[in-house]
Amino acid sequence: MKKQPQITEQTKHNLRTAFWSLYMEKPIEKISIKEITDRAGYNRGTFYLYYKDVYDLFTQIEEEILEAIQKVIREAISKNSTFDLSHQMGFLMELVQTHSRYVPVLLSDRGDPKFATRMKELIWPLLNRYFVPSQGHNEYEMGLLSEFYLSGVLAVIAKWLSDPQMTVSQFLAFMIPSVFPSDGQP
Repeated sequence: MKKQPQITEQTKHNLRTAFWSLYMEKPIEKISIKEITDRAGYNRGTFYLYYKDVYDLFTQIEEEILEAIQKVIREAISKNSTFDLSHQMGFLMELVQTHSRYVPVLLSDRGDPKFATRMKELIWPLLNRYFVPSQGHNEYEMGLLSEFYLSGVLAVIAKWLSDPQMTVSQFLAFMIPSVFPSDGQP
């Protein structure tokens, strides 16, 4: 008997929701599979159909978000001649907003430092290509500039997501001219 995709996705969603609600309460190493399945209303065997352990579930959440971000950035870079920072950052911000339940936590002190590092690695080619002045800087200096820009970008995204008093459009209209005065034109 083959599983129905909608039921599989709903089950995974319920397990993730249960896990995340526990993760908001305590560190990952203190979360048991039994707690997740009890909260989600499944037995332990159901959990193992989709995940090896709690860390695998956590990693799959991170990977889904990072893959979506990578896709947006690849598309932005491939459209070399028609690049528009507001437009591309809008896609990125909307994507991050769809994962707003996870991203602020993943970028916070409670999150996985590897997630922030990987996100920086994904975003850097976009910033490096269009916005960070590389001419006349050696590799070490570029490393300093990249850390400055990327840490700032991720911090402001996490701050905005934790208290979004502006729409994506308002946020971009405020941030882009403030941080990139040339309006992101190469």
